[in-house]
Amino acid sequence: MKYAIDSDILIYYLKNHPKVVERFVNTNLDELSTTIINYTELLFGAYKSAKSVENLTEIRHFLDSLNIVQFDKQSADIFAHTKARLQKEGNIIADMDLLIASICLANNLTLVM
Repeated sequence: MKYAIDSDILIYYLKNHPKVVERFVNTNLDELSTTIINYTELLFGAYKSAKSVENLTEIRHFLDSLNIVQFDKQSADIFAHTKARLQKEGNIIADMDLLIASICLANNLTLVM
């Protein structure tokens, strides 16, 4: 099974949260990925931090070890269809979260949040 790791979990790993680090260590790196949206969220957090240069270096080094799954045409179709359906139902989900979910659905990834 392939997993897409959400931003919060990636941050826990970077902060050496013991349970998260243990799960990463015990999982084959080939099974782990994240989305370009999560990558963007982590970069944004680093840029606005007090230690931006240090944090950007750490984040980029870490994310280089993961497969970064891109937003493509299939993801776009899933996003648009799902957003329209949810909007008609009166359910609103933040676009970033829906973009992440769309990428995961298009690539048969289990999102780890």
